[in-house]
Amino acid sequence: MSSTTLLMATETLDQFIRALDDVYWEASDIADKDVIFNISRVLTNELIELHKVSIQDGHYKYEPVGENLRTIIPQLSWLNDNLSRVTRRTDTTTEIQPLLRTIHQLIS
Repeated sequence: MSSTTLLMATETLDQFIRALDDVYWEASDIADKDVIFNISRVLTNELIELHKVSIQDGHYKYEPVGENLRTIIPQLSWLNDNLSRVTRRTDTTTEIQPLLRTIHQLIS
């Protein structure tokens, strides 16, 4: 997503983190919760950094800020592969699937 602006990235991260919260609470296995929590923590740190940028600069191209951001790519792939097993509600799966693809593209 080379044309993603800071504002678009911020909004996408915010939506994904909120949806990920539902996935966390629906997960029944502690190992699944650990992976989901780690993804959430890393993305929340990225979102905090993006919130430090002036609103006037929101039109600039987004580039990942955090060093740890790319380390969660395998976990995002795992979540994508295991989403139907981890989530219990269809609404949660439907909400997070497109966001998961977008986030993966955003940080790749």
